[in-house]
Amino acid sequence: MMVIKIGGSMADNAGNLAQDMAMLSEKIVIVHGGGPQATALEKATGREPRYIISKEGFKSRHTDGQTMQNFVMAVGGGVNISLVQQLRKAGVKAVGVSGASGIILAKRKTLVSFENGKEKMVRDDCSGKISSIDAAPLLALLHAGFVPVVSPIALGEEFEALNVDGDRAAAAIAGKLGAEKLVLFTDVEGFFANFPDDLVGRASAADIAGFQKKATAGMKRKLVAAGEGLSAGVQEVIMCSGLKETPISNALAGGGTHFRK
Repeated sequence: MMVIKIGGSMADNAGNLAQDMAMLSEKIVIVHGGGPQATALEKATGREPRYIISKEGFKSRHTDGQTMQNFVMAVGGGVNISLVQQLRKAGVKAVGVSGASGIILAKRKTLVSFENGKEKMVRDDCSGKISSIDAAPLLALLHAGFVPVVSPIALGEEFEALNVDGDRAAAAIAGKLGAEKLVLFTDVEGFFANFPDDLVGRASAADIAGFQKKATAGMKRKLVAAGEGLSAGVQEVIMCSGLKETPISNALAGGGTHFRK
């Protein structure tokens, strides 16, 4: 079994992914993002997207109530449906699923931004920290021969929709399902020791903390997810480009950066 995470930009043009997946026999779960689509909808409704930078350098979308509604429409609706359509066209039996249907459970968190050398509490944010995964619906779909396509929207303790990080959601789902591999697609070939040079082909979980010190904000999150996936029991996490003609086959053949315990 394999869990694949793709970003919103890749989800809009997933023809190569779909064709590649149609040739594979593994059980696969897809988790997708939708940042660009959510940003576009925010701007279309006259809102300028805002972001929060933590003291550790992690960048998060400031998801207030209206932004959360837009995120649900753009990601849980538009991106999920479009991706399922592209997969179905290629012959993949994809089924769209929202994490907020009870698959991804989360606790609402209070974010802390770091601005001008000072920390500031952000109390109106609808972001969540994943607390558990209910894998039963995913397993039922997999056993019936379907490919679940999951949007990273969680169900909160008050039954509200919460925004959770897609890479970390994919890692949590992979761990709960007992997946052998977690593939984190990105727009670069993998992790570079000195970007854009020195691609790291093989690494261990012990290397991740050191890599984070050199990584950009987006790559930091993927490295966190890689570590969480390995800790949850995933045997191998692959971080690689989703822009290849056969992105999954390329990853499985050794492309990108491969993390093992």
